[in-house]
Amino acid sequence: MKTTTTRRFVAVLLCLSLLAGACALTSCAGKSPVVMELEGQTLTANQFQFMLSRLKGNMGYLGYNVADASFWNTIIDDQNNTYDSYFRNAVLEDARRYLAAQAIFEERGLTLPQSYLDQIDEDIEEYTRDAGSKSALNSRLSAYGFNVDMLRDFYIMEAKYDYLQVVVYGADGELLANEARMAYLKEHAVGFKQVLIRAFDYVYETDLNGDVIYYLPSENNAKVNNIAYDTELGEPRPDEHGKTIVDKNGDTVYFLSDGKIAYDKEKGVRAMVYDEKGELKTIKYSAEVLAQHKAAAEELMVAVDKGDYAAFESLLEEYEVSGDEAFVTDGSFCFLYTTGDNSYDYLNDIADALAEAEEGELRMISSEYGYNVVMKYPIPSDALTNTAYEEWFTDLTDRVVAKQFHTLCKPYMEKVVVDQEVYTTVPAMKDIAINTSY
Repeated sequence: MKTTTTRRFVAVLLCLSLLAGACALTSCAGKSPVVMELEGQTLTANQFQFMLSRLKGNMGYLGYNVADASFWNTIIDDQNNTYDSYFRNAVLEDARRYLAAQAIFEERGLTLPQSYLDQIDEDIEEYTRDAGSKSALNSRLSAYGFNVDMLRDFYIMEAKYDYLQVVVYGADGELLANEARMAYLKEHAVGFKQVLIRAFDYVYETDLNGDVIYYLPSENNAKVNNIAYDTELGEPRPDEHGKTIVDKNGDTVYFLSDGKIAYDKEKGVRAMVYDEKGELKTIKYSAEVLAQHKAAAEELMVAVDKGDYAAFESLLEEYEVSGDEAFVTDGSFCFLYTTGDNSYDYLNDIADALAEAEEGELRMISSEYGYNVVMKYPIPSDALTNTAYEEWFTDLTDRVVAKQFHTLCKPYMEKVVVDQEVYTTVPAMKDIAINTSY
């Protein structure tokens, strides 16, 4: 099983590839020594340094403390990999693949369409205008060991990498067979239904008495400014001047007999509170309540026999209509990838647990969010055609293309020769400039 740290970096590398695009290579970068070679195609030390600078910039964008030199020496797994060694090796693997792609491009006698070249020239013209002159742009690029001409060659090779995939798989993966997509799902995804027994509650807006305010809902059930009063349980009251008390919207306020405001909790909706970062505020349940939630999860684990999907779904329906907001479920079908790159660690924990389970088995996964009780389902035969599942597979084609393209390149990658002496001259990650622009 992947460790949490390693899985996090798998996700980071996926994000980096999406943010930075393909890591390009070039065979004509001046006098920089060659660090890698394949069938006459070469990658220089400067080019490898440029690739590292891109990665470092995107890691910074994702929140890593890349400017701190000590960060790169931090050991991150039980193989004594540091951030430096882990990501350098990852870029080295990318470099092998892109050299392989270049060799395949030449082997197939492909020619880069003019539209690709035009786009490259437009991009460089924009960079030049932004810098003020070609000389000024060269000065900026020198931080990464590059100049304008080298950057253009780099982009051309990047474009060849992209175009090769278009030739093989189509611009939007339309040349991929659906069988390949379904095979990927069966190998790298799990289907399930679940209930989350939460470890927290949300913080809602309250009035001066500390009571949660209920607002009249809008069409999408969002908060509006007008308050939902219970006009049956409550009654209006006069102020000290004998006038009926109204709120800031001019609506009559209804009070309970104890003087608190009478809110219509059936028709009204609560307004969640956000912190200064724009994130929802939460409050953890007490230890006593958490113990009750754990006991409820454990009871559910033995309440349903293996493969009894109907019984499990019946329990989910009971939780959904129970009114207990600690039990979160809508009975919908969910998917997760087992490739370690889901958006949160706890989702990877769920995926790992289900990957080891048989279909119809239950698993309980605890996290900071609470207790997820999940049942593994078979991947539906209509997973690719049922619109109910679309939201789960927005990047499926990209994943399948990446896997198949790696398989195509692998025999060539094994022939790449790395000059270890030159490789050791490439600066350490702590000394690489942060590239967020090119």
